[in-house]
Amino acid sequence: MTGKGHRISTFAFVLGATGSPLAATMSLFGSTFPDSSEYIFFGKRRNRYHRRYTHWFVPWLLLVYTCFSRSGWIVPRISALVDGRGAHLDVWSCAGFWFMGCLLHILEDAWCGTVPFLRPWKRSVGLHIFHMSKKIGQMSRGEINFVLCTVIISLFAFGVRFFTVRSFLDFCYTSGKVFNKL
Repeated sequence: MTGKGHRISTFAFVLGATGSPLAATMSLFGSTFPDSSEYIFFGKRRNRYHRRYTHWFVPWLLLVYTCFSRSGWIVPRISALVDGRGAHLDVWSCAGFWFMGCLLHILEDAWCGTVPFLRPWKRSVGLHIFHMSKKIGQMSRGEINFVLCTVIISLFAFGVRFFTVRSFLDFCYTSGKVFNKL
């Protein structure tokens, strides 16, 4: 996938799953790091090692687990980061969502190609649901459809969560007023 596709779909997925714009933003920042780190580790030989060691899910999964277990499995809150009460937990949670963006990057790459599974030097798992554009940085029609489906499903999940909780609280509030008058 292109960097734009990774950023959009990862942000939408995490926002739909957690309802937290901060968690979604942190995962957006991590969503292109597996590709960017190839430049750091391999330099000009980046294409030779593309989707190999940096796209092995095991280290990213361990980092996600470590950060979330240190945070107490919370979703980060901006208010805690600003006022400082329990901010260390939210910092760990932000790091966890950053690494979650890396993990989602690998999952998204498996939709359009192959990534390593058990051996990090061999790409062996992938679905090839859509093909990439031949022009670098341009999204193919399949990638655009994948990203749009991810965004629509995530917005639906976000909306269901918001309206379900909101309507339930409104119902409790209004029914309490009605029953108190009887």
